[in-house]
Amino acid sequence: MYSEDLHPSVSFIETLRSEGGRLHGLDRHLARLRGTVLAHGGTLREDEVLHYLSSIPLPAEGLHRLTLTYTPGAILSHQIIPYQRRAIHHLQLCPLPPRFTYRYKYADRSYFLKVNAKLPPEAEALFLLPDGRITDTTFTNVLLELEDGSLVTPACPLLKGTQRGFLIEQGLVYEQDHLTPQDLARCRSIRLINAMLPLEEAIILAPDQVYS
Repeated sequence: MYSEDLHPSVSFIETLRSEGGRLHGLDRHLARLRGTVLAHGGTLREDEVLHYLSSIPLPAEGLHRLTLTYTPGAILSHQIIPYQRRAIHHLQLCPLPPRFTYRYKYADRSYFLKVNAKLPPEAEALFLLPDGRITDTTFTNVLLELEDGSLVTPACPLLKGTQRGFLIEQGLVYEQDHLTPQDLARCRSIRLINAMLPLEEAIILAPDQVYS
């Protein structure tokens, strides 16, 4: 479990979408990586990251997930695997412990794995902050489609995803504070997005697929 008093001995990840030999949203991933390094007093430079990425032979065909593991001072490793979209049939509301944070994309995701291990294979946790507001799932940001067709996302995500940031910048999604399970029940649909799941490929669920 993470709290804001952690120090920079931990490692982090960036997960990028590789499609047809090209990395998507690279500038946003680099910006998040840079912010993580600076926040932890690190020395890893952007040009080092770009040089490392350029040395990776990206598959020329198909959709792949590239995961970069790094510390504030160095790149540790990478993994690139064919992307397989998860089948999710319902969301399970799960309260977060006090002071839990995933502000930075930590490589240690043991808490998320432990939570999902208690759920059926095709269920996914949707976390609630201690004050009852909804936030993220274990691997996606959440969008709510309102009755007028507009899309809103919690203003308090566990992690500010790169796809989320892009959609907000483009004016396609708006942040809204104090979204609760009651708002889930009133919306048209719930959409799950991340770097591998852009808006047009989002996982879409109905309000009655959210369990408390």
